[in-house]
Amino acid sequence: MSETVKKIFISAGDSSGDIHGANLMRCLIGKNPDIKFYGLGKENMVQAGLQGLHDMSKKSLMWLHVLTELSTFIQMKRDCVRFFKEERPYAVILIDYCGFNLHLARAAKRLKIPVIYYICPQLWAHGSWRIKKMKKWVDKLLVIYPFEKPFYENAGIPVTYVGHPLFDEIHQEGCNNKIVEELKEHGGKNIVSLLPGSRKQEIVRLLPLFLKASVQIYQKIPSARFLVSCSDEHYYELIHDITKEFTIPYKIVKGNIHELINASNLCIASAGTVTLQLAYYLKPMIIVYKISPFGYFIAKPFLVTPYIGLVNKLANKMIAPEILMFRKNISWLVNQATQLLVNEQKRQTCIQELTALIKTIGQTGASEHAADKILNLLGSKGDQANKTRHNTSDAG
Repeated sequence: MSETVKKIFISAGDSSGDIHGANLMRCLIGKNPDIKFYGLGKENMVQAGLQGLHDMSKKSLMWLHVLTELSTFIQMKRDCVRFFKEERPYAVILIDYCGFNLHLARAAKRLKIPVIYYICPQLWAHGSWRIKKMKKWVDKLLVIYPFEKPFYENAGIPVTYVGHPLFDEIHQEGCNNKIVEELKEHGGKNIVSLLPGSRKQEIVRLLPLFLKASVQIYQKIPSARFLVSCSDEHYYELIHDITKEFTIPYKIVKGNIHELINASNLCIASAGTVTLQLAYYLKPMIIVYKISPFGYFIAKPFLVTPYIGLVNKLANKMIAPEILMFRKNISWLVNQATQLLVNEQKRQTCIQELTALIKTIGQTGASEHAADKILNLLGSKGDQANKTRHNTSDAG
């Protein structure tokens, strides 16, 4: 292998991180073809050139999965640390998922390998006790929300706001207008889309709730039609089995998330990144996060933000109705949905506020900005890492 090759370790925890990681990798390779990537990622990162240390196609770094497959993830960590020691990568890039990735950050930092955290976990909403660990083990944070920059600066961590890569991906993927029109023909004038999330536990927790509300919405507005998002085809049968119990006019839409959103008059969605997609297309939305009463009791002391929806957090006001639901408050959901469907003034107010928000945060170029910052950091720290690598090799 050429002496000019720069090995970079990169770790992403789920499907969205895999997409963002792949785009970052392509930008970095485009700017420096000598970079080779190793680490943890799924299909998109492998296609972008990742040499995976483990097959992550059926794994997630979410804490719940780590608990249920503990021995597997202990071995994954050991293999990553062994790679750090034997290969001495120029940098470690971590994407989201604090629980697992912070273990890697600590190991890399001990070996004096630069650690860059891209797309930080939402410590501003919960888990603020981990900020001290971030400061101790991470050299640079690249954040995707503007309010994160002062949050981490106040903790004394070097941080740069680069923008959200989601808007790059929306721009690249585009939208098939033919599919949009077909969905509209199926749905009519009052299309309500249900977006329970892409993970099994989200679907099981939220979809029945959304459907129960939809039954009552349909009773109030007989012209309403419903589209159910199936963003991961692996869960189509699960979604079909849940949905078939409800007597409403519905259609399950596999993939085609941009088209489904564009065809909608109202979206009922899980809290998360999908709300930014809805905002980009200026769609009125209701944001729901479901948690058990016990889970709410445990989590409440750590909830430090007044908003659960990203669009509301970014706007620092309530643009879209949202609820942290620890009891089945279906009547609230039905009431909010009915208003957003029939009250044109309320709809237009929501759309106008989403328009103003997207003008502020919806720019493209986040992946390019992140790649530039990473290369700048490697330029300033790469020589030091290289010396450490050669000194260790000489000592061996």
